Amino acid sequence: MIARRDLKELIEWERKPGSPVLSVYLDVDQSRAANLNRGFEAALKNELRFVQEQLKGKKKREEFRKDTERVLNFISRYEPTQRGLVIFCDASRKFFWHRQVNVPVISRAYWSERPHVRPLLEAFDEFERYGVILTGKAQARVFTVFLREIEEHQEAFAEADVRHIKGAGSDHRRSQMNIQRKADEHARWHLKRVAELVEELSDKYAFDRMVLAGPAGVTSELYGLLPKRLRQRVVASRALPVDSKPHHVLMETLKIEEKVERAGERKLVRELITAAAKNERAAIGLESTITAAEEGRIWRFVYAEDFAPGGAECVKCEVLFPGTKRSCPYCRGKLRRVNDLVERLVKQVVSAGGKAEQVREAAAKKLTDAGGVGAFLRF
Repeated sequence: MIARRDLKELIEWERKPGSPVLSVYLDVDQSRAANLNRGFEAALKNELRFVQEQLKGKKKREEFRKDTERVLNFISRYEPTQRGLVIFCDASRKFFWHRQVNVPVISRAYWSERPHVRPLLEAFDEFERYGVILTGKAQARVFTVFLREIEEHQEAFAEADVRHIKGAGSDHRRSQMNIQRKADEHARWHLKRVAELVEELSDKYAFDRMVLAGPAGVTSELYGLLPKRLRQRVVASRALPVDSKPHHVLMETLKIEEKVERAGERKLVRELITAAAKNERAAIGLESTITAAEEGRIWRFVYAEDFAPGGAECVKCEVLFPGTKRSCPYCRGKLRRVNDLVERLVKQVVSAGGKAEQVREAAAKKLTDAGGVGAFLRF
């Protein structure tokens, strides 16, 4: 799985003039006919050829050739096992980064001064890190679900079997009651231990949201044993057998994730538009959002899917501007073209410790009608 620290390093990549980074997103999904018999290699070469045709100057073309050579050499030996592949390469700085992802990827190549990370940021936003706690009366398993992958961390917290055991002899009823009481006590102890372990693992694996799975009575009791801060992360419960296969756990979690994400996005956009209308520490629209970002006031940046307006950036003070201007109004420096202002804003906000969130479907339409982007402000 891609770790958050990987994304942080890419966002904070130090730009070096004259040393662009080749960013490659490649659809390698073997369930698609176009990718069989290594058809993804031809798609990559077409993308690289398109970028090369835009380059002017012998030096740029030579630098690009070195990066593409490194990438194509890797691809020639690569065997896909997931749906997508992400590569960042700068041969001049001996930098080569690659990860497989199990989410849909559109094949694209970019050559720019910084790694093109917007698709990765959007994947991190769309697929939050879910912790799934699958619990019975005597056993528990913990999974992480992230970017449509599942990983199991712990299993069999308690090895003792907790069952109703029939006693024998003349004092049958009393013996039976004592055995059942001890079984209930053990089950309660087991769930308390699970709650303690979940608290440890939620911090270790940074769960954004949690799902409690297992028999209804058990999940309800476990929920009550969790500390308040973890109960707030629980978004659903599911009745699943404790011995469920990981793939079945993954499928159930993805259904929950889709429903929770869309509902959360609709609520977020409503709150943003309302707060901006009341001037309650919120901005809406490209110009006011850029201004807030330059002032370091954004703690949560929100933007609509597929919204990618162009603009400009000052070569001296690196201030961003929507539309076109002849020079920077602050330092009179020259401006250079920026193809995607949203990507630059995402990097700027995240680097400053804020959060960026893309919204889709109905929420995206509503936000697009209001200006495409907006932000909740610190002050």
